[in-house]
Formats: sequence, structure tokens, C-alpha cells
Amino acid sequence: MQDRRYPRIQLPLLVELKHPTLGGLRCLARNISEGGVFVQLDEPDVKIGAKLKLTLLNPISVEASPTPTVEMEVNRVEADGLGLAFSSVSGRHLWQSVEQLRSELAIGRDYFQVHLSSLVVNEKKAVLLVQQHGKWTLPGTYLTVGEDWREAAKDFLESTFNLKDVTVQSVLTVNNEGDPDLPEAAMLDVYLDVSANSAEFKLSEKRYRDSRWADRRRFVEEATFANDLVRELANSRLMQLIKRDAGIDE
Repeated sequence: MQDRRYPRIQLPLLVELKHPTLGGLRCLARNISEGGVFVQLDEPDVKIGAKLKLTLLNPISVEASPTPTVEMEVNRVEADGLGLAFSSVSGRHLWQSVEQLRSELAIGRDYFQVHLSSLVVNEKKAVLLVQQHGKWTLPGTYLTVGEDWREAAKDFLESTFNLKDVTVQSVLTVNNEGDPDLPEAAMLDVYLDVSANSAEFKLSEKRYRDSRWADRRRFVEEATFANDLVRELANSRLMQLIKRDAGIDE
């Protein structure tokens, strides 16, 4: 078996089925083969031999041409879905090309996990740092499909630290550095500028060994950080706050 540097993934395809009985119905298509496609539906009310139209709703890439609607025929009915056969050679070839693109996707090359790291400043003009695996870093959480990134960061900070008045201001920067020998752990780290009220601060997550509000650059310069970027962001923000207090224009 060939060793691949980038692990392959198979993404489910979102499709729309059109049939007089079903109307226009969105569902997931899996197991695309030379003969057809299996779509997931709960107890579908369609008979074998029925003709319907199937349209791909999530193109693999913006460069790819949109996949047109293709005619399909029901050749299998199960409790959890329908087996659909291609009604024409052209339809079969079109969907096989989609499957080829899909099977070539690779974690770490085409897709990253998205991690939200928050640079939180409180009402006392201090930066929130957390300790994990013996190193200081910014608190963060992974973004899941369907979540709004601002709300995801806000909810995480409120639940983990009991912060109030959490406001996600903007994106400071992004970083996608990773270990090429461990591509399945590839991550796009998005660093956020956040303000919050820490009057009721309380660390409730066991993932962090310690936490502190840093208001001195000396600590940031001397402490052991997870990476240089986190140190630079924290140091830069403290410098901005110091200059602002001194009335120095940036």
C-alpha cells in the first residue's frame, strides 16, 4: 500500500432531489460508483423505477464548473435512503469526475482545522494568558461546521472563564504553520482581538493548568510561550495599551 504524505478524506456531498412525491429535498449523497449514487433519506416514499433529478449543491472548488442536474432512476429503496442509477452515460461521467476530485482532497493540503485564539484585554488593561503543557498561550477553541466564528469565540470565553461583556473586535492575523510529518493535525489558527469584563473571572476548564492576566511586558518577554507569534501579539498589545495611557500616538 502506497504511503501518502497527506491523508485522504472523503467529504459527503450535499444534493437536491426533485420528484413529484418528494418535492425539492436536500440530502447527503454517498458511495458514488460507476453505477450510481446512494442518497440518505429516512423512510423514503418512492418506488423502484421512479425517475428523479439530482443536483449537486456544494461544488468541490470555485474553479470547478458547476455540476448540472442529472437524471437518475431509483433502483433500490431502503429504510435509510435510495439507491439511484444513472440514466445516461454523460450523467455517469459527470459524477465520476466529482468523485475523483473529492477523493483527492487531503487534510493539511486542501483542508485545515480552524482554531480561534483570542487575545482578550480586560477592563484593567491586562491580557489573558493560559498555561497548557507547561507553556503560555492564548485561550482558544476549534470552530465547528455551522458555527458563527464570533459567537463561537464569545461562547467559549464566557463558559470557560465566566467573562462578561465579551466583544470580538476583529481578526488580528492568521497562521497556518504546521508539522509536514503530521498533516492530519494541520490547523489554521485565527487570532482574534477581544475585549471583556473580568470582574467575575473564574477558570472552569480543566484543559488549562493555570491562567493569569498579564499587565507587564517583562512577564511576556521572559515566560515560556507555545510559539513566538503568541508572545509577539501579547507584547504588542501591552505596548499599545501603555502608549495609549501615556497619550502617545501610535
